[in-house]
Amino acid sequence: MPDHNTRIGLLIASERKRQLFDSETLERLQALGDVRWIESAQSAEELLQSCTVAVGSWGTAKPTAALLDHCPDLRLWVHAAGTVKGHFGPHLAHRDLRIVSCASAIAHSVAEYTIGLMITGLYRLPQYAWAHWNHEQVSIPENAPRRRLFEATVGVVGASQVGRRVIHLLQGLCKEILVYDPYLSGLEATDLGVTQVDDLTELCRKCHVVTLHTPDLPATRKMVGREQFQAMADDAVFVNTSRGVCVDQPALETELCQGRLLAFLDVTTPEPLPPDYPHRDLPNLVVTPHRAGGPSVRIGEQAVAAIEAYQQQKPIPGLVTESMLAQLA
Repeated sequence: MPDHNTRIGLLIASERKRQLFDSETLERLQALGDVRWIESAQSAEELLQSCTVAVGSWGTAKPTAALLDHCPDLRLWVHAAGTVKGHFGPHLAHRDLRIVSCASAIAHSVAEYTIGLMITGLYRLPQYAWAHWNHEQVSIPENAPRRRLFEATVGVVGASQVGRRVIHLLQGLCKEILVYDPYLSGLEATDLGVTQVDDLTELCRKCHVVTLHTPDLPATRKMVGREQFQAMADDAVFVNTSRGVCVDQPALETELCQGRLLAFLDVTTPEPLPPDYPHRDLPNLVVTPHRAGGPSVRIGEQAVAAIEAYQQQKPIPGLVTESMLAQLA
C-alpha cells in the first residue's frame, strides 16, 4: 500500500512525463505515496504545498528560497535531469533538504552516443556521406590509414560518470584505453582496467581517438587546445560530448581546415552555432545539437529509486552535496 505520509509533487508536464516514465516505473512511483502531478495553471508552490518530496526536470522550478519558504515540509528534491549546480546556494544552509541528480542515468545515454561517434569516425562515414551528398569523388586517399575500433587506442579525458561508462563499454572493443584525469588514483585506474597518462598532450599524441568527458570548471576551460590538437595524428578522431568551453574551438578549427582530424562536437561555443558559422560545411566536422543525453526512461527509474531509498533510509543514489560541486558538471 502507498505510504500516504509521503506526499510527492512532480513538476513535470505530461509530454516530459511520457519521455521519462514507462508504465512499470509509474506503478512503482504510485506505490510510494500520495503522488501529485502539476496541472497547466498550477504554480510550483501550489503543487508542493505539504509535499515532502519534489521531482523536477529540465525547465521546471528549482528549490529557491521563496519556494522553500512556501513549502517547509520538503525534505527531498529529485532533479530528473543532469546538473544541479543551480539548485544550491546560501538559502539551503539551514534547511533539511537533500538534492538528487539523475546525471548517472544520463551518463548511460551519453556513453552509448559517444561509442557510436567513435565507430562512425574511424570508418570515416561522415566524409564518405559528404562526398556522396555533393556528388563528388571521395576525397580520402585509398592508401589512407583505416582503423577499426578493435585496432584503436582510445584516450578518455576525464574519468567522470560518463567517462567511466565509456570505459566500461569500451572494454574488449578496442586495443587500449588511456585516461587523463588528475583526480584519478592509480588504484582506481587499475580497477577500471585503463592506463593512466599524466600528460594530456602525450595522451593526444598516442591515441587514434580522443573523447572528452570533463565538467565545466575554471581548470577545464579550453584544456584541449592548440598544443593537444597539433599532437594528434592527421587521421585522429576527436569527440566532445561534455562542454563546449572545455575546448579551444578556434584551435581545433585551424587543424580541421588543414584537412587534419575528424571532429564530432555535440557541444560547442557558442551553443548553438549561428547559421552563418564559417566552418559548418567542413567535411571533417560533424556538429550535433547537444543530443547525446536528454530524456529517457532510465532517468525516471533513477528518480523513483532515489525516493524509495529515501523512504527506506538507505543511501540515496545520485545524492549531491555542496562539497561535491567543485568537481561536478
